[in-house]
Amino acid sequence: MNRFLKYILVFILPFPIIAAILEYEIRKVPNPYKYKYEWMQKNAADVVTLVFGSSHTFWGIRPEYLEGKAFNLANVSQGWEQDWFLLNYWANNYKQLRTVIIPISFFSWFSQGMEYGFESFRCRYYKIYMDCNLYSDFSKYSLELFDWDTARIKLQKLYSNSIELDYDELGCGNVNKLTGKNLKMWENGSEADAAIKRHTAKNWDFIAKNQAIMKHIAVFCKNHNIQLILITTPCWSSYTDNLDKKQLAKMYELTHQFQHEYQLPYFDYLKDPRFTADDFIDSNHLSDVGAIKFSQILNADILSLSK
Repeated sequence: MNRFLKYILVFILPFPIIAAILEYEIRKVPNPYKYKYEWMQKNAADVVTLVFGSSHTFWGIRPEYLEGKAFNLANVSQGWEQDWFLLNYWANNYKQLRTVIIPISFFSWFSQGMEYGFESFRCRYYKIYMDCNLYSDFSKYSLELFDWDTARIKLQKLYSNSIELDYDELGCGNVNKLTGKNLKMWENGSEADAAIKRHTAKNWDFIAKNQAIMKHIAVFCKNHNIQLILITTPCWSSYTDNLDKKQLAKMYELTHQFQHEYQLPYFDYLKDPRFTADDFIDSNHLSDVGAIKFSQILNADILSLSK
């Protein structure tokens, strides 16, 4: 019996060792979550402006065009729950923070949360790389290897030395090159239709939850003498003209209620006519060209608040 157990141990023991080595290797692959966490650990005391939000701001706002030392803490599919966690995480480090930018998109007030969406795998990156306590240490988000398909791709890139960073030194996404625009999907509207379908809420059950999160953010900013700025980023007509009218009206109703309750500036660029087709990579995301243009416009509007 003892010999049998020894054989079992000899057979099983290599697997956790190999898994630990693979997990360690995967975590060496650069990613925006790890980079942003490390940047904030070093620079939270000096940062003046922080940009939060989803892909709309991750790709849409370039911090170098904002006044003072600014950084983009947004990420793809990031919701207000993650925004609030990240803002509060460095609460004791801020010395110069004066402006926080939070986007309100068509879907924001109605979102169930990242953990329940089709991109729930991204919760893992907050847990592993951003010290996020929103998810249990014993959850499926505690190891990269729990998402083997993604882990395998990362290992392939690591060992083939084909890693390309999809973010710049100030945290802004840098892959939305106008030269890579899918003109076929742009012209036939298929991408816009798919985006609208994703962003249209199945129900309005989570409004109260999202209001509570935004209240935390607003109160935090007020207590720390930080200007909270609400924005809605520009989108193209194939998207804006076909949005569910009831949800859009409710979005503006909730936004204006929140804005007035906390006396906050709100800049709405959703249908801003200053943006042309080349300013977009798809129906609801700015291209690299559009991001520069938008960042300059946003900066001017923010500066006008102090005049």
